[in-house]
Amino acid sequence: MKSLQYPRMSLRIVFSIGFAVLVAACSSPTPPARQAARPDPDRIAAVEAIRAIEEGADSALQVTPLRDPAVEGFLREVAAAEQERRYDDAHAAVVRARKLAPEAPDLIQIEAEIELLRGNTERAEKLAYESFTKGPQLGALCARNWQTIIETRTIFNDADYRRTAESKRDACKVKRRVRM
Repeated sequence: MKSLQYPRMSLRIVFSIGFAVLVAACSSPTPPARQAARPDPDRIAAVEAIRAIEEGADSALQVTPLRDPAVEGFLREVAAAEQERRYDDAHAAVVRARKLAPEAPDLIQIEAEIELLRGNTERAEKLAYESFTKGPQLGALCARNWQTIIETRTIFNDADYRRTAESKRDACKVKRRVRM
């Protein structure tokens, strides 16, 4: 009789453990509440430096594309979402804009800046270089492209390539001709 009680007891334990594992596997944890991404202050400062380079660019060359009104609407969404630090929403809006103008170098650069804010540093650098290759390779956009690469190289702690990017950024600036 004793030998029959032992297997019954072990079967109860096995079934209890199995049931507990099954319940744990079936229950899914509640997803965390969606919150605004909070990049570190260095990334915000990096994007501010990228955008400031355009204001300080003493360049005779400015290329301003004609835009589809829908793209402008998406860019307003990008700006609003970025201001509220909803970087995933800003990224989604710039991706929708790029679907309408996939080769637009300024949109590619905006996506690079949003990616930097999202913490996707490597992707940000690739996009900035793509924007440079598709863009005018002179002027303010060119300077923003290379400033983005400077900022990513700072994050990667790559002083050598950072110096190269600084010289490329400076080469983007086209001085105005002096007229007499």
